[in-house]
Amino acid sequence: MWTLAALTTLTTLALAGAHQSASAQSAAAQPAAAQAPALSGITWTLVLTQQDGRTFAPVGAGRPTLRLDGRTASGSAGCNTYRGAYASRADVLRFGPLATTRRACAAAVGAGETRFLNLMGQVTGYQLSGQTLTLFAGPRDRLTFRAGGAATTPPEATVSLNGSWQLAGGTALRPLAENVPSLTFAGNQVSGSAGCNRLTGSVQAQAGRVTFGPLATTRRACAPAVNAQESAFLRFLGESSLRASVQGQTLTLTAASGRTLVFRRVGSGPANAAPTPATLLGQAYTLAAVGGRPVAASQPVTLAFGEGRLGGSDGCNQYGAPYRLEGATLVLTGEPVSTLRACPGPSAPVNLPALLASRPTLTVTATGLTLRAGETTLTFTRN
Repeated sequence: MWTLAALTTLTTLALAGAHQSASAQSAAAQPAAAQAPALSGITWTLVLTQQDGRTFAPVGAGRPTLRLDGRTASGSAGCNTYRGAYASRADVLRFGPLATTRRACAAAVGAGETRFLNLMGQVTGYQLSGQTLTLFAGPRDRLTFRAGGAATTPPEATVSLNGSWQLAGGTALRPLAENVPSLTFAGNQVSGSAGCNRLTGSVQAQAGRVTFGPLATTRRACAPAVNAQESAFLRFLGESSLRASVQGQTLTLTAASGRTLVFRRVGSGPANAAPTPATLLGQAYTLAAVGGRPVAASQPVTLAFGEGRLGGSDGCNQYGAPYRLEGATLVLTGEPVSTLRACPGPSAPVNLPALLASRPTLTVTATGLTLRAGETTLTFTRN
């Protein structure tokens, strides 16, 4: 005879079995696509790296990958391949020493590869969320992967390049100290200096990519080392669809080969300085933009400073005048004098002698200077 306790136990077991069976059937009925991938047996492709508060996207055609099989971790570091042991438990993941091949890689790709391998050696944990795997290396640094070998990078937003930028370095070119290239962007126009000669032309920036149109340059005779720098600089700008990344006051242009040019925004740091006659003495400048709009290089407007005097070309005639500084205000202490040539062609973009006589504010920048008078702003680059 069954007791009440026995019947209660059997009923409980039967209900539990029925619940487990229903759960199993429900799980089996779910589409495979809805199942989150396991950690092992999957090729994970890197999409983002975060280190020291900065975010990096993979550079070049080859993206770092990770595959965990058994107790072995392997993949591509972006150029070279790697292999080593790993151990995981719960949300803890650690890699042993990773052996790599030793192929020669493009500098930018090599830098990304070094960053990737260094962070892999510091990984202590992971988080798996759907098709995304995040590896944690300390409290702030992390590597983010997507399942599968055809992962896509998050779309890049259109970046604003407007303003003036001075070349600070990069893997494609190390600028000469006295002949630093610079670029000034204004809408779809660009002007600047290749280090000796002036340049001007069109530019298209869209979805994180920059394409320079044909660039016209002046043809000054320059020192051989400066000529070599100019050729390398212009050749780089002529490459198709450069990737543009702006982080704070830094602009990085990256070619398909992984080579880079890194620029600093003019006036973003201690580059701006209070003008003094000593800082201006012996310096010569060429007008690059009026109100942010680049000017043509065919008729350069120039400004040079001597001992208590300034002078230059207004695009056709030569001019000169005595001056002094009252703080940041440039004051002519005598009437400007000018030659009286008949000037063919279009008029100059600005009447520079008249503007100089209107007591403009003068600011020295990393690449040149600016003059502001009323609503007019003139941007000059140092010759």
